[in-house]
Amino acid sequence: MLDAEAALVQAQAAVGLAPEAAADAITAVAAAAGRFDVRDVALRAGSAGNPVTPLVADLTAAVDEEDTRAGRSADADTAQYVHRGATSQDIVDTAMMLVAARTVPRILADLDRTADALAALATAHRSTPAAGRTLTQHAAPTTFGLKAAGWLSSVRAARTRLAAVRLPAQLGGEAGTLAAFAPDDIAVDGAPGRTSTAASCEPVYDLTGPLDTTLDSPPEPLPDYPPATGPVPGERDSEAALGVDPAPDEPIYDLPGAAPNNSGEAATESRGGIGSGAPEADRGAPGTGTPADTGTGAATHEGPGSPDSDTGVRLLAAYAGRLRLAEPTLPWHTLRTPVADLGSALAFTAGALGKVAADVLVLSRTEIGEVAEARGGGPAAPPHRRNPVRATRIAAAARQAPALASVLLGALVAEDERPAGPWHAEWQPLRELLRLTGGAAHDAAELTHGLRVFPDRMRDNLALTHGVLTAERLATALTPAVGRARARELLGAAERLAAGAGIPLAQALTETDPAVAELIGPERMRALTDPAGYTGSAPAFVDRALAEHKADGDAAAEADTAIDTATDGPPADAPEPPR
Repeated sequence: MLDAEAALVQAQAAVGLAPEAAADAITAVAAAAGRFDVRDVALRAGSAGNPVTPLVADLTAAVDEEDTRAGRSADADTAQYVHRGATSQDIVDTAMMLVAARTVPRILADLDRTADALAALATAHRSTPAAGRTLTQHAAPTTFGLKAAGWLSSVRAARTRLAAVRLPAQLGGEAGTLAAFAPDDIAVDGAPGRTSTAASCEPVYDLTGPLDTTLDSPPEPLPDYPPATGPVPGERDSEAALGVDPAPDEPIYDLPGAAPNNSGEAATESRGGIGSGAPEADRGAPGTGTPADTGTGAATHEGPGSPDSDTGVRLLAAYAGRLRLAEPTLPWHTLRTPVADLGSALAFTAGALGKVAADVLVLSRTEIGEVAEARGGGPAAPPHRRNPVRATRIAAAARQAPALASVLLGALVAEDERPAGPWHAEWQPLRELLRLTGGAAHDAAELTHGLRVFPDRMRDNLALTHGVLTAERLATALTPAVGRARARELLGAAERLAAGAGIPLAQALTETDPAVAELIGPERMRALTDPAGYTGSAPAFVDRALAEHKADGDAAAEADTAIDTATDGPPADAPEPPR
């Protein structure tokens, strides 16, 4: 929230609505987060309904204190620019998006690690036969590689959805109009006075100057009141007016964890992560990607009289740019698509990881024993047990996520221009979704990188049903010779005999009808009842999943290369860009 407050006054200075000195002073105070008592702010938030009101009061007092300590004149009144023109929801919504923008790249990086580990498993076990289970029972042979490829596909789908989510800044003022930043015709004559914006969403104007209040004479014309610094509102935009620093490697406003302008720092943490400025290779860059049809994608219309010449629009662009968040087309106080999209993508991600965990939990049971976590159990666990702890944690997170996301989807039903309740209801569920999904993604990366696979145990489990898993294949082979109905009748009897006597299916079929078995022959019978030879297109499906994963990785690598090229900076003899 302090970052949002600092960016707000910095943006105002950039478009000529606040002095640069005031912006620098407020930014310096906001950067010292340790001077603010978080617990005290939380306790005082109850009476205001949100934490912004007490925080702004503390920030205003701290700025006043710094003015006094620095010996600034009383006329400076730096504190009047704290929170000016904004509403509490602007700050809370923006803070939520900032938290997400700093969390999602870490999740994406862990999803990349997980996907790479699953691709390695799918490659190594492309043709490793295993029992395919439906409704908990052995059904037909498959390969462990195909199971891993299925996990890979789900994780990649989750990554694509999460990376495509746009994270916009929020700035609309009291009713979403930014009316507090209207042109200069609202200025009042007289010297600027001391004002307080600690608990207000509207600017307070000094009314101490002489005013003609008589009705029998026309009022004196209002004088021009030029902005303190920067261009006069209405002039054609420039990079400086929009608050855009063209220097490629110097951040405009130092946010903890933020990468420099146009740098690839974030991209090295995850493929095309937030703030990388690179295309997401058909995924869209999270938070700053191509605007989607959500009602919050910023549109650009240049030229005199265009929307972008409006002071509020220019301020919104500068504000979003300083925060490295997407610029919304309009304020979204009651248009909660960004939060709903983010919550849905997080819940989907938790579910995709939960699928991996659910399978690992089943396959690592003592009686199955086909996989095991690299490390399991703990000091209290018996020596014979290797508890799947990471899979358990992932599964627990996945089961909580849908309910949390449902609260965020419910908040879409928000009344008026600013709602009572819906945006308040989002705070805890969104925080929990980020926390749970982030933890699940980290656990999944560790789990998949260390997963132990036991092909011999898979073959032993296939043998438990004595070849019955290949009954369908035998029926298909017999149909041309004896007809479909007779083939099914024979295989049904052979399956019952094999299960009851504990003998192989081939032997049971021979005992059921020696003449039919003679038609097939012993050598072909062994081949037809070998589960490893009845995996169908499983290896080909694995290849398809791996090819998609490779193409995705190649596209991300190209994007990273483009970022590196773009951030090389201008030639040494290039002139200094305008500031």
